[in-house]
Amino acid sequence: MPAKLVITKSCLIESNKVVLNGEVVFDNPNLDTAGFLMSCYKHLAINYPKFYKMDKLCKLGFLAAEQLLNAQDVMSGYQKDEIAIILYNANASLDADMQYYDSVSDLASPALFVYTLPNILIGELCIRHGIKGESTFFLEEKFNADSLIDYVSLLLEQDLAKACLCGWVDVLGEEYKACMMWVEKDKAGRQFTTETIHSIYNQLHG
Repeated sequence: MPAKLVITKSCLIESNKVVLNGEVVFDNPNLDTAGFLMSCYKHLAINYPKFYKMDKLCKLGFLAAEQLLNAQDVMSGYQKDEIAIILYNANASLDADMQYYDSVSDLASPALFVYTLPNILIGELCIRHGIKGESTFFLEEKFNADSLIDYVSLLLEQDLAKACLCGWVDVLGEEYKACMMWVEKDKAGRQFTTETIHSIYNQLHG
């Protein structure tokens, strides 16, 4: 009998709000993207100096993952190589790419060049949380819940992973959105279905 896949935690970050499991836990309007991300970091009282060097994509994904993985020790009971990270977006690392391109006309910035691949975000999360399982970053023109379900289900149902941090993290200029979920097998939670994922992704828009 196939395992029952459920979303045990979810985090949405957009419109200068952080929504954890359907509840707004942080709201700081009237800031630009960079200012909001920094205010969220300070609100969480995290001591992680590397955060200051990250590009906006990594900061956004980092903050969403902090909400899911550190509020409670959800990774306890799993080996670090049993946890997967599967993320999607539409713009890859274009936000950092453009900043790097602008820097080349003066003096190319190695600090910016580091972030000109979207999977650097996955690397940052693996370092932060010690995750050593399957990890993949996909590009899609728009959010595709069915594609997410297909890939994560394959990993968990074939026992290639036992839990998965997954979702959408995208930044371009002042437009940003993170919708991350923690998916497990045979636990109490919301069904890992297209309908549930869309309800999480769109919860600030009715």
